[in-house]
Amino acid sequence: MHYELEDDAMINILVIASLIIFCILFIGRTISLQKSGIKVIVLGKNSEKIRDLLENLTSPFLILWAILILFIAFNIEIPIIFDIIVKNDYLQYIGIILCYIGIIIFLSALISFGNSWRVGIDDKNQGELVTTGIFKYSRNPIFLFMNIYFIGITLVYPTLTFILMTLIFVIGVHKQILNEEKHLLTIYKEKYQNYKKQTRRYL
Repeated sequence: MHYELEDDAMINILVIASLIIFCILFIGRTISLQKSGIKVIVLGKNSEKIRDLLENLTSPFLILWAILILFIAFNIEIPIIFDIIVKNDYLQYIGIILCYIGIIIFLSALISFGNSWRVGIDDKNQGELVTTGIFKYSRNPIFLFMNIYFIGITLVYPTLTFILMTLIFVIGVHKQILNEEKHLLTIYKEKYQNYKKQTRRYL
């Protein structure tokens, strides 16, 4: 069974709109900070090879994932890759809701981060430990957003490809969080240890 654009045009529009909103927020904030002299993208700039490899694979993985979303949303069929396993309208609606909840979490995280936002682990420029705003409820709201968004897309388009990519991504995100926790504990020591006791890793 192939996903047909005619049957779920609104779902596809909402998915594409969520991608556009994310890109506007991400690119807009990145440009804004870079104009202030702050380097936001610091992926693959670590001394640890495994951590460096994990971060370097992130960008191409996300780009491929976004392209696949656009392919299925515009009904560009590729055999096997886009075979829907289970199509359920309620799951699709839940998926869309999760996508937009994720976007709200992402926006809240950007606001709370202020000028401290980085993509990757920045060993050279350490700002203040952010524990206010949405960070009072989650130590990793941006990673939380990404997991929620991936799961949301998988509910909208429940293909084997998206299910596998979501599993790989969620596992990769957890590994990255563990790496960042070690890094933050080294930098902020007791302050971060106390923060860990007060605030959950995800939610």
